[in-house]
Amino acid sequence: MTTVPAATPSWTDLRLLEWSAFGIEVRIGLLWLALFVALGIFLRFGWPMVRRRLWKGFRTKSVKMSFKGPEVEICADHETRRVAYQAWVEIQTRKVGLPFEEEHDVIVEVYSSWYQLFGVLRELCKTIPAECYRDDDDARKLVEVLLDSLNKRLRPHLTRWQAKFRRWYGAAVDAPGNKDRAPQEIQRGFPQYKELVEDLRAVNREFVAFAQSLLKLAEGGR
Repeated sequence: MTTVPAATPSWTDLRLLEWSAFGIEVRIGLLWLALFVALGIFLRFGWPMVRRRLWKGFRTKSVKMSFKGPEVEICADHETRRVAYQAWVEIQTRKVGLPFEEEHDVIVEVYSSWYQLFGVLRELCKTIPAECYRDDDDARKLVEVLLDSLNKRLRPHLTRWQAKFRRWYGAAVDAPGNKDRAPQEIQRGFPQYKELVEDLRAVNREFVAFAQSLLKLAEGGR
């Protein structure tokens, strides 16, 4: 009688888990474990890079925009279009997106609107998921441009003028000779009124142009 030596199991035959119940058998070996691990590593680290490269091949339209910084090209993908549209709506419905009219606008109301916009755009930037900000160059560029609009234009003007003007205006409104005067007339008495309005209008012009770039991006770069 000849004895046949038992075959040495290969590493693919080694089983880490066996389960059988109700006529169902489950066996997981090292080969499957290795495949699962490799797939997990790819999905975690490799897929974002592949996705960006593939997606960029389909995105042919981009919009050039900047705000007190280098001009950047931002492709009109789903996330950037969403954020651009919401930012455009916020700017268009507030004083910062409309030319300043001396006969009708009250500066303290303009500043209140600007301050509210500051908070809204900041919160809008937070709606972009962290992984999207990390993996999507265009989403990151849009966030940076939006923050530049706040930090490099709204903030400097408000820092220079708002507190000074509000303090003066509060006292001027309560002055006996101004009881029956319109706010628009009172504010013209501010000692640096002309300089303030020139800077305020410059901010308006920049945001009007910026809003048009946001709208173009929201429309897909058309």
